[in-house]
Amino acid sequence: MSVLRQVLGRTPLGWRQLVHNPIRFLMACAGVAFAVLLIFMQLGFMNMLFETTVMLQRQVDADIVIVNPRARDLINVRTVPRRRVIQALGVDGVRDAESLYISNMSWIKPDSGEKGSVLVLGVRTDFDAFKTPGLRGELSRVAAAGTALFDAVSRGNYRDIVARIQAGEEPRTEVAGRNVTFVGTYRLGATFGVDSGMIVSDQTFFALSPRSDPGTPSLGLVRVAPGFDPEDVARRINVMIDGTDAVAMTMPAFIEVSRNFLIKESPIAFIFSFGVIMGLVVGAVVVFQILASDVQDHLAEYAMLKAVGFSNRTLLSVVYEQATILTIGGFLPGLAAALGGYAIVQRSVTMPMTMPMDRVGLVLALTAGMCLIAGTLALRRVSRVDPAEVFA
Repeated sequence: MSVLRQVLGRTPLGWRQLVHNPIRFLMACAGVAFAVLLIFMQLGFMNMLFETTVMLQRQVDADIVIVNPRARDLINVRTVPRRRVIQALGVDGVRDAESLYISNMSWIKPDSGEKGSVLVLGVRTDFDAFKTPGLRGELSRVAAAGTALFDAVSRGNYRDIVARIQAGEEPRTEVAGRNVTFVGTYRLGATFGVDSGMIVSDQTFFALSPRSDPGTPSLGLVRVAPGFDPEDVARRINVMIDGTDAVAMTMPAFIEVSRNFLIKESPIAFIFSFGVIMGLVVGAVVVFQILASDVQDHLAEYAMLKAVGFSNRTLLSVVYEQATILTIGGFLPGLAAALGGYAIVQRSVTMPMTMPMDRVGLVLALTAGMCLIAGTLALRRVSRVDPAEVFA
């Protein structure tokens, strides 16, 4: 209390009014904490969706990609003519280029024996197409027909199969009606649309998917020679190739295309944003009810302060003091609960759910604004009160 007095330069009336009814005070903090938790979880889920959608792009070792003009992400990438990838090799500044083949295929889950779908990536084994730790140099292990690397952090109970692979065993399963032998693992992780993944050679990919045409890969991977600007090289590639069936763009630009598609054309972003708004509304209603009840209970005291010369602005500062206390009292436990929730979700769905500092600052600002607005609305009764009527 002495600290508050030093900061405010006066008796901390707001604090004393709040703690005068400790049950109501705790209920108010709990309401704010619930709103904070709801906002954090909605933002976390939305960011997890965005990040997992472009997670594979971030692990592809390419400065430029050649994609179908209607491609949105690596799961819905369509195909491009392979000749466009070959043409790119003739552009000044291109160091090397190769094709990547992507398809969702049916498989028998090795953990349960049930049918499911798995994302299969096919690439030439002497081309280091990925930046994933532990994967560089591992592609040579799948040069033999029918062999594959398995994503060790796929969604599902794959601990036994992963342990067997890492112990040197070579377990088998069925993919697209053909036997596949796992000879190694890598770590990428599941997404909202993909539970499991594996990497095979391009030749094994064609064997698993006979309808796939080697002349129409999912996309082309282009790496730029040192000293050249990827954006400038991408422009020169676009001048050479026909933009009706393929387009070249830098990897950051392709990632931005995928994120913008989710934000602007997918209902998911709206759903999560609506959840954030509802969290703010819930918190504002709780704080308003608490502060309005507190103002009503102390209406005579506020009227007396007005009678002795206190202005509405001074009285508003008392309510703002309460709103600030509720912001802090609700935000800290809400943040702690959100961190626990993030850990539970990440462990349960094996997808990244992190808490960046800018999100902490954003939610703190939203919480403070929510409480201050609720406090302003709660004080309307005081601003209109006439001391003569109260003490009549």
